[in-house]
Amino acid sequence: MLKATTVALCLALLVACSSLSPLPGSSQSCEAHGSLASLWRCIGSPDPTPRESGLASTLRMANGDLTRRVILNQTPSLACNRAPWPGFAHKSLAGTPPLEAFVHEGDATLPVILVIHGLYDSNSNRYVRYTASALADRGFGVVVPDMRWHGCLMSYPSTIGIGESADLLAWAAAIHDGTLASSLGGRPIGMIGFSLGALDVIDTISRAEAAKLFDAGAMAVSPPADVAKVLERLDRMRTPIGYYFRMTLRFRNQRLGIPFWTRQPFLAYVNRLIEEHLTPFHSTAELIAAAEPSTRFAAVRRPLLIIASRNDPVLGRVASDALVKPPPMPYVHVIATDEGGHIGIIGRDPQWFVNAKNAFFGNAPHIPVRP
Repeated sequence: MLKATTVALCLALLVACSSLSPLPGSSQSCEAHGSLASLWRCIGSPDPTPRESGLASTLRMANGDLTRRVILNQTPSLACNRAPWPGFAHKSLAGTPPLEAFVHEGDATLPVILVIHGLYDSNSNRYVRYTASALADRGFGVVVPDMRWHGCLMSYPSTIGIGESADLLAWAAAIHDGTLASSLGGRPIGMIGFSLGALDVIDTISRAEAAKLFDAGAMAVSPPADVAKVLERLDRMRTPIGYYFRMTLRFRNQRLGIPFWTRQPFLAYVNRLIEEHLTPFHSTAELIAAAEPSTRFAAVRRPLLIIASRNDPVLGRVASDALVKPPPMPYVHVIATDEGGHIGIIGRDPQWFVNAKNAFFGNAPHIPVRP
């Protein structure tokens, strides 16, 4: 009865909240002239007003996708969508896992940007497509893949960034050498990820090979930092969002042989990754430590912009606090705001978001790689 009431409340909240609108065009341009300090000045920061609850900012991202994607994304037979939207084409590349992506080739003089969706989503979610379309409108090449355990790759379990980083590096190599599309070959490559996708992005950009392949840098929006505490939080939250995240994971876990009513479904899933030897690690603690984004900053050699919100109703303040805790590093710029919820900065301050991502990807390729 409690779970049914929770679902009904979530639906009511979604209906009551405004929906995400298509993103506006860029309202300004900024040249960093190869300077990191100038790049971060170009990015600026979101408008702190008007104040808005983290829940409202977050629900805006889901509202409008409720029947079209949020439900379909959880059904293996329905999650895979290869029907493109205007300006994009669907492309596939063989591999383990394969690349299943929507592609916009764009201006051959501009970088190619990978757009990485979040947990329980796919490359067909509204916020993903709006971000991709806004990049395409600016002339960037855009590649929007499905990630492991999502969309067309539902049969490949997520490894909380470990296997996903290898996937992104392999896909970047296929973009760079022209295998995916000849017009994409040889261009700078960047990436932007949301939520779990932001974790994938940070793990990837910190790899040694990324300095060569991802010369247009990376943006990470609402990454789960202090992963151990975030997992514990998701397993115990007594809020509509908490119940939604656990209930959705329980259905997915059941397909992996994990009992539906397992008390801690998030921890149970990570334990299963170890039991099935799906990562190189021998214990849950080792895997969680390896997935932690806040310990990877020292290895980053290309510009990395991280955007986190203190009023995130999914991750809590623990994530943003963990991201600002490491000592300052010139190639990593963390913007921790009081507002924005979970990936909600896109809809809360869309003009700043558009200007920031255009300034970032337009300038990052001209920043020298860190020695």
